[in-house]
Amino acid sequence: MNKLIRINLNQTISKAQLEHQKEERKRWFVFILICILFLGYIGWFGFINNRMDHIIENRKNTIKQIINDTEKLKKEGKINLSKADIKTLNKLESKRMFWAPKLIALSEITPDRMSITGFEYDHKRLKISAISSVDKTQKDFDIVEDFMIRINENKEFNKDFKDIKFESMEKSNAKGNEVLSFTIQARLK
Repeated sequence: MNKLIRINLNQTISKAQLEHQKEERKRWFVFILICILFLGYIGWFGFINNRMDHIIENRKNTIKQIINDTEKLKKEGKINLSKADIKTLNKLESKRMFWAPKLIALSEITPDRMSITGFEYDHKRLKISAISSVDKTQKDFDIVEDFMIRINENKEFNKDFKDIKFESMEKSNAKGNEVLSFTIQARLK
């Protein structure tokens, strides 16, 4: 048999052209992907901008509503706000002392063998009454002095009080244990 080489002359694209077309498709795919991401970014930016405009508009409406309500109350005579009233309120709020953080700080610095039994606040003076069990190796006043040092070193409790002084002390027996009752006094700054 005659072996002949067959050549297809109907081929319109060579291998080089096929590779070039594949590369071109890849480039278009990357370009379209970048365009889609860019359009998504623009859409997201527009959405965020729209939400911010909505929030700003709500705030403006709230401010207008507050101004209108204030004006209505002024006309009805139920409210008479002046700049001096607002400054006085601000001054009062800035000098206000919150007791909760002070009591929490006091509970944290109180030793385990001690209990706070009372508070008395009168004429800018705070009296703290406490009771503590006494160890035979400790002196009575050392317990009181240690507690006063803890109060002086605590920034939260000490920032509004000064002149923390010992006031009284009494030693007694309770159920066979020695117990020390004492009172200290702190003056408001």
